[in-house]
Amino acid sequence: MKFILPPLTLALFGLLAWWLIAIKPEPERRKFKPRQPVVEHMAAERKTLRVYVDAYGSVRPRTSTTLLAETPGLIEAVAPFEDSNRSGPSASFRAGGFFEKGDMLVRIEDIDIRAAKANAEALLRTAELQLEQERALAEQAKSEWELERDWKDAPDLVKRLPQIRKAEADAKAAEARYAQANRNFERTRVRAPFRGRILETMADVGQRVGGGASPALAKVYALDIAEVDLSLSRSELRLLNFEEGANGTGTIPEVQILDEAGKPSHVGKLDRSEGTVDPRTRLTNVVASLKGAFADPFSQKAIDAPGSLSPGEFVEARIFGPEVGVFVIPRSAFREKDTLLVINEQNRIEPRKVTSIRQAKDVVWVKDGLQENDKVCLTPLDVISAKMKVKLASQPADLNSSKR
Repeated sequence: MKFILPPLTLALFGLLAWWLIAIKPEPERRKFKPRQPVVEHMAAERKTLRVYVDAYGSVRPRTSTTLLAETPGLIEAVAPFEDSNRSGPSASFRAGGFFEKGDMLVRIEDIDIRAAKANAEALLRTAELQLEQERALAEQAKSEWELERDWKDAPDLVKRLPQIRKAEADAKAAEARYAQANRNFERTRVRAPFRGRILETMADVGQRVGGGASPALAKVYALDIAEVDLSLSRSELRLLNFEEGANGTGTIPEVQILDEAGKPSHVGKLDRSEGTVDPRTRLTNVVASLKGAFADPFSQKAIDAPGSLSPGEFVEARIFGPEVGVFVIPRSAFREKDTLLVINEQNRIEPRKVTSIRQAKDVVWVKDGLQENDKVCLTPLDVISAKMKVKLASQPADLNSSKR
């Protein structure tokens, strides 16, 4: 009996288990519905915008030079000098001083020059006297010769032609020496070659200049035009249509100097490229020119005129190029550097390769790869699959409100 009971018990439990499985209700089969993420989107709209590039550079004057003493001597006085006929501010021969074109800045001792000028004038008068005497002697010789002979047969020496030519040459040489003495006398008054400002003085009263000593007087610059040295990449030059060798088809981009608030303070133009690439940065050196950017006490400016620039000042410049048609897309909408997610008519995701021409802080200007009214997905999705279906938010996102 003890050998039959255990197998019988196991068999009963097995039948019971089979019966319980057999009477278990069949589970209801449910169809799996994938979850559709809700995404925000915007309608692509092509806009005509003017391209621009931001750059930084240093201000410098277009015209700068070193004033030199053209005649040696001791400096007697420097500007300011008294000028009763002057209406504007007096010229100043000090660092930062202004001057008008033709203003006397330095006066050099001229006693030796005046002596040389007087001597040259005396020689000129002597030569003129000698010339008049030779012409008078020629007239006398003609009168005496014609008493018995024809004047045409007289030799040149009798006609005193060689003597007259020599006297004329002596008179011209004396006249040139006198003009040179006058010029040397004028050079003792060093005058400004243009309207400008003193950068640095290199001589002062009582100092000898020239004649073995340095003739340098001061470093000066003109106030008419300021230049800004900028550096741009090849792609930025293409964007501005300002490439080298454009055969006259390039544009002249406008340049705005921005103040601390980001507003334009001075307006100029991109004047030229220096034709060199910095080996450290691989950027091309270009030059912008600005008129009336320096302080100028000789010209009238409006009360609300922007502040003046100074040589060496570091500024931010915005360079404007031609107008282009682009789609302005938020930077956050990009899946990759050049890939957007576009929603088709069946609300399915399609990755789209696009071409951008400018990337700002928050937006990207897309030139190619989108069509008008394409739905661009703005919601970042962690995982996407081909033709994944999404649910659209009720209203498309407003790019302008998102930027605000």
